[in-house]
Amino acid sequence: MLLGCNNLESCGSTSVDITRTDGSLYRCVTSEDCPRTSRVSVCVTDVSSERECVRCDQTHCVRLIPESCE
Repeated sequence: MLLGCNNLESCGSTSVDITRTDGSLYRCVTSEDCPRTSRVSVCVTDVSSERECVRCDQTHCVRLIPESCE
C-alpha cells in the first residue's frame, strides 16, 4: 500500500471550478446550491471521497474529482 492511500483506493482529489456556459462561476451559499448530475452527490465531509462530488467553497461551486492510488 502506498503512503497516503486508504482502503478506498483514493489518494486525494482534484478541485475543479463549476462554471456557467458564459465562463462565470456558479455562486452558492451551501453545497446543495451547486448544479450536479444525478450520478454526482453533494460532498458531506472535507475528506476525499471515492466518488465525484460537489461542494460550495468560499461562495462558489467546485467539483471534487477523486485521484486513484498508483
